[in-house]
Amino acid sequence: MARLLVVDDDPRIRRLLEVILSARHEVVALASAREALEYLKGNTPDLMVLDVMMPEMDGLALLGRVRMVKRLKEVPVVMLTGGGQEFRDPARMLGADVFLEKPVGGKKLNEVVEALLSRKGFLLPGGEVVSSLEEVGPYLRQALPPEEEFRRLWRRASSREALLRNLLVKGWTEGLLRRILPGPYDLYDLLGHLAYGWPLVTRKERARSCPPSPLLERYLEEGLLSEELDLLADCLYS
Repeated sequence: MARLLVVDDDPRIRRLLEVILSARHEVVALASAREALEYLKGNTPDLMVLDVMMPEMDGLALLGRVRMVKRLKEVPVVMLTGGGQEFRDPARMLGADVFLEKPVGGKKLNEVVEALLSRKGFLLPGGEVVSSLEEVGPYLRQALPPEEEFRRLWRRASSREALLRNLLVKGWTEGLLRRILPGPYDLYDLLGHLAYGWPLVTRKERARSCPPSPLLERYLEEGLLSEELDLLADCLYS
């Protein structure tokens, strides 16, 4: 059984979600973002279901706070709202894995939750569930430029950031990609492997052609995606 955190200010919906999800999992159901933040100080759930429209602090603000905590960055998040599509892109930009509009049926919600929790399947941004990494590729390629253009865009901060923003808008968050294929991989190699079938190499392997430096050490630990990465681009991505 997984431990799920459900946050919704409407007691009827909160109870309904609890009933639907508790058939398979342990559910902690809370009424506000403030209660959730207090709970998350000492707990790391396996998945969160967050309502968007809540008083005082809404679900998007809560999600932003959650993604700032290192141990919570990879926790899958399902966003629920009755407020319409205008919240979809902000939710994805903040790192939500799936965005569902209310009312959502119990079957659909369980399918989404199980796909996010399961190691046997991968839930993609459009709601498709695929069973293998090979099946991820065609969907991801639709969100990326042709392979050689991707290589060129990645080498400079401005074009790399634009590429990543476009992926976020389409639902391909870094957290989702790293859940699909965990490991100490540069996001460049992760995308290249999933979308274009490149051999998968670790950050350590990619950094072998670079001279030792404090910046290289940061890259090996963090997988830098800031403008500083441009200082290593020539040796990393040649």
